[in-house]
Amino acid sequence: MVLDFQYDELLLPDKSIVNMKAGDVLYGYAVSVRYPSYRGTFVSCIERLEVQVDGKEIAQNDMRFALNGKEFLVSQLGELSKEHWFVLDTASIIIMQDNGLSEGMHEVSVRLVHRIPYTGYFGQYLVLDSVCKKTLECKK
Repeated sequence: MVLDFQYDELLLPDKSIVNMKAGDVLYGYAVSVRYPSYRGTFVSCIERLEVQVDGKEIAQNDMRFALNGKEFLVSQLGELSKEHWFVLDTASIIIMQDNGLSEGMHEVSVRLVHRIPYTGYFGQYLVLDSVCKKTLECKK
C-alpha cells in the first residue's frame, strides 16, 4: 500500500543548488534533501529515489546520495540497514553532469518512496510516496 504523506514539503529545503568542483573542474551539482517525517529512518527503507531538474529525469546511475559524511550509489541504498538518516540531518543528492548546472533558477522535483519500518505487522509495511517540487537557485 502506498500513501501520500503530509510532510512532503520538508523533502526539499529552501536551499540553493550547489555546483560540485574537483580543483577547477565542475563535475556536477548537489541538491539538499531532508527526510519528510517527524522521525528518522534507516537508508535501507528508501525504495525509490527519483529526481527531475527542469523537467528532465535524472538517470539513477548519474546520482549519488550523500549522508553522514559518506557518499553512496542509489543502487546501494537498499543495503544500508545500519546507515541512519536522522530527521534533522540534511542529505545531498549529487548529480553527475559535466560543467555542473547553469547559474539561475531551476525547477527541481524529488520523489522518495520509503517504507516505514516500525509499521511491519504480519509482513506488511506502510509505504509512503513523498513528492516535492520547488524552484531553487544555482549559484556559480
